[in-house]
Amino acid sequence: MAVSPSAGRVLVLGAAALLLLDGVALLGLGIWGRRPGLALTGGALLAGAWVVLWSWQRQRRRLEEIAAARRDLRADTEALRRLTRR
Repeated sequence: MAVSPSAGRVLVLGAAALLLLDGVALLGLGIWGRRPGLALTGGALLAGAWVVLWSWQRQRRRLEEIAAARRDLRADTEALRRLTRR
């Protein structure tokens, strides 16, 4: 099942925003209320948001590399076709 790039972008950014919001809230409440468990959970959620954004960027970069490789392969194929037609 393929997801359009704009829908994927919205899903990733929405997930990261939710993790950031929850992470900041829990971290702030943990520090303000002197509850290290909440602060650690908030920090873990912030780290999770970073992982989501990092992996999304990595996936986009890999997809661009694959598209470039496909373009190169298509050009090579066309060159071979031209050679065999002669």
